[in-house]
Amino acid sequence: MEKLKRISQEKFDSLKKDEKELLLIYYKTIEKESKLSKSLAKSRRKTKKVKEKLNKVQISRKEILNKIKSINQSLFTSSTIVCDKRWNSYICIFKNSVSQKSLYLGNHKTIVNALSPFYSNEEFIDSQDFLKKELKKIISTVQDKLIKHNDSNEISFKKNKLKNIVELYAESGKWDYWSIED
Repeated sequence: MEKLKRISQEKFDSLKKDEKELLLIYYKTIEKESKLSKSLAKSRRKTKKVKEKLNKVQISRKEILNKIKSINQSLFTSSTIVCDKRWNSYICIFKNSVSQKSLYLGNHKTIVNALSPFYSNEEFIDSQDFLKKELKKIISTVQDKLIKHNDSNEISFKKNKLKNIVELYAESGKWDYWSIED
């Protein structure tokens, strides 16, 4: 759309009242449009600068992460709890960038009995999801005392029995519930 040029004062005075008002509204709209265009351009420049800074920070973070990983890969050992539905048993898988080890935790009933001092039985008697979530919390609490890494960062177990895991968890004092059996 073509922009109208400003008219002379003589021509403006010769217009009807409603035409003058319309023309004034038009000129005000052009000024507003110009201001908003400038503001948008300024915002784009600021956004571009922020994106560049963000990119630099992300690159720096990745470089630092690579240095940290090369220092000690054991910092990045993850654990996953898996339920084998055929036998209703639970396995914990420890994994880092070098190795992966599995630890058999036991069947559902054995785990419920072992964890009964720390939870009310109603909470996890029939819930595999709840039990997996709680086992994950327990394992992550005692992971440093449970596994070790050799010089080549391969995973091995210090303790590999459910009884030992429960004892380590009891020593940590991080449980939410405690039942006292008579």
